[in-house]
Amino acid sequence: MTVDIPISGMIIAYILFFIVFFLSQINRLEITRDLVVSTLRMTLQLFLVGWVLVYVFEWESPIIITGIFLLMVFFGAWTIMERSGVSYFQIFLSLLCSLFLGTGFVLLFFLFFIVEVTPWYDPQFFIPLAGMIIGNSMNGSTLAVERFFTGVRDRKLEIETKAALGANAREASLEIFKQSYKASLLPTLSSMTGMGIVFLPGMMTGQILGGTPPLIAIKYQITIMLAILASVALSSLLILLLERRFLFSHLDLPRYNLIKNNSR
Repeated sequence: MTVDIPISGMIIAYILFFIVFFLSQINRLEITRDLVVSTLRMTLQLFLVGWVLVYVFEWESPIIITGIFLLMVFFGAWTIMERSGVSYFQIFLSLLCSLFLGTGFVLLFFLFFIVEVTPWYDPQFFIPLAGMIIGNSMNGSTLAVERFFTGVRDRKLEIETKAALGANAREASLEIFKQSYKASLLPTLSSMTGMGIVFLPGMMTGQILGGTPPLIAIKYQITIMLAILASVALSSLLILLLERRFLFSHLDLPRYNLIKNNSR
């Protein structure tokens, strides 16, 4: 049985926000604006999405569902670019392509072969799963982009030395590539390690609160985490490959004019 939260309960919940607001003020953290803006955006965006989903769940149109997925991927790629600090149009296109291919493949694999949803565009399954997969892939890809860009910038001498000894772009940046790829996977792996013992994940908790039997919720959580891991791995790998191609010239040397323009 699902227990609804009354409006009064929603209002009371915002007391928790004011606790954080008060703590930030007395400790002079200077994040007042961020706290207010983030909380307001979260509230407005979620209510807006909830209102839209009420109608989307009724339409069940493959065109609309695909359009929503593309919109999610677009804003996901844009968020990665903003958070990583690498603001080039070519990078945005690379992010868009990588996120679309990585998340799209895993999402369809999950829908067709794991939960076997019919039709595949059933919004009740498609949209929540797409949100979780894209969101986690976005976080991993942000780390991959930022770490690789920073590594190439900070290890200029090492890369040039390897290039002088005959190494190509792949060989000269291999260690940076590996470290960036590893960094993109670590948050997901850490989350998987702590599940069940340290904490109950959000999806599983939500299903149980919604009345789903615990063992069914567990099966969903395990499969979605494996899907998220695969999606993060694919999306991050693709963006790293494309980022390396973008940052290195045909002479197998970094294009320092691009790196300088985006240094922080």
